[in-house]
Amino acid sequence: MVRLNIKHRAGVERYGVARLTNNANGKSLNVLLLGHNRDDAIFMPYDIRERLGIAKGGELDFSVRKVGLWGLLSWYVRSPDPAVFIPAWIAVVGLGLAIAGLLLSALPLVCG
Repeated sequence: MVRLNIKHRAGVERYGVARLTNNANGKSLNVLLLGHNRDDAIFMPYDIRERLGIAKGGELDFSVRKVGLWGLLSWYVRSPDPAVFIPAWIAVVGLGLAIAGLLLSALPLVCG
């Protein structure tokens, strides 16, 4: 979760997922964006700073890009937050089982 003023969010709405790129080293990460009032600061947790190679309180040259449906889905299943990735993986397994059930139920119609 990254807190960023709305004028720096590149059209990504509150609670939207965006690709945040550290232009200094090219490292990027899909993150959940929230807002705050200061337009001269970006707030992010330790894990995200480490993965982007950013020092606490340091200057950041970054770019924000809105992700599509695939980026959103990959954020859900790759999120380090158990409250996010556990329900996402349950949904993926459920979808897989539903597709397998449809294929198995259609098998007698095709073969018979």
